[in-house]
Amino acid sequence: MTALPPPGEPRPALRVAGRTVPPTETSAPDRPAATDVAAGPPAVPHRRSVPAPGGGFDRVGGSRLTAAGAVLLAAVIFIVASPPVVADHELVSVVWACLLAVLVIGIVAPLVLVRRLAVGASSPRDAVVGEVVPITVMLSGRVAGLEVRALDPTGPWHRAGAPGTGDLGHIADRRGLFQAVRLEVRVSAPLGVLAAHRVHEVVLPHAVEVAPRPLAVTWLPTPAPLEGGATDRSLPARSGDLVRSVRPYVSGDPSHLVHWPSSARTGELVVRELEPPVPTGQAVVVDLRDLGSQTEQAASYALGACRAVLAAGGRLQLATCEAGGPVVGEVRTVLDAGRRLARAVPGPPASPPEGWPVVEIGS
Repeated sequence: MTALPPPGEPRPALRVAGRTVPPTETSAPDRPAATDVAAGPPAVPHRRSVPAPGGGFDRVGGSRLTAAGAVLLAAVIFIVASPPVVADHELVSVVWACLLAVLVIGIVAPLVLVRRLAVGASSPRDAVVGEVVPITVMLSGRVAGLEVRALDPTGPWHRAGAPGTGDLGHIADRRGLFQAVRLEVRVSAPLGVLAAHRVHEVVLPHAVEVAPRPLAVTWLPTPAPLEGGATDRSLPARSGDLVRSVRPYVSGDPSHLVHWPSSARTGELVVRELEPPVPTGQAVVVDLRDLGSQTEQAASYALGACRAVLAAGGRLQLATCEAGGPVVGEVRTVLDAGRRLARAVPGPPASPPEGWPVVEIGS
């Protein structure tokens, strides 16, 4: 099989039925972005911090005092450590007690409220790596002034209220099949003293299939041994322009098929009978074993090859390995090809159908 080179080096041509088809280096056009939820569980399930957009790290989960809460705590400690010298000690005690009460309520209330929130989510079934995926988030409970964001990768905070429903968008940053999404909520109500965070891993109603981002590949149509001959999906080949014979004209025959020299010679209209178009197709075999950092490039290359075959009207057989074992079958649309490659994992792929021209991608 043909191994893909590391990024930055020229990629080899695809091997197609003994011939080579050089791929182009351009990727498919960017899709329009929405705004920002990761289509799957994190690579590291319990990360406590993530890179922050402005540098440093942004903590995930936990609880921490806000700036107002830190000032309030400092004031309480200062009054206890160095009580002001005034005549009315009762007034100082009252002020200190009020500050302490605000501090306690401001800490306890968010911790209670954040645990009363229930979070649900739904998402489209299909996405492409690098695409922004809209996810509908459902919040139940009674909390005002909370915020929510998606994780893996971490998105921006969005203000929300519970109960309520809204949409988040998030970049699907890796290929695969994802059944859950992680969402983080934080509550600082009612006093803004403490920000209580909680991470929810929400199981989606259906798995999100994130397909690789396709590379542009050129395909040379090749005859394929299709049962039943040509179909409406087959690409007309040159043989469809060759005259097999002539026959008498029948009502309904297209006028451009009339063979005028023979008609003039015989004195009656005759039409050309053409060779039927030869069905074309391709079997794409994807082997993701032992590719390391080139695994995703191989998947992108495979989807580019599938797109090229389908765009040219050819029939496509795709052989991969999924979690349940080797899989081979006909793929009729680019969407189906993306789903198959989203589910592809390293492992021995299935064997292509006998007699089909084969493209082997991977190790």
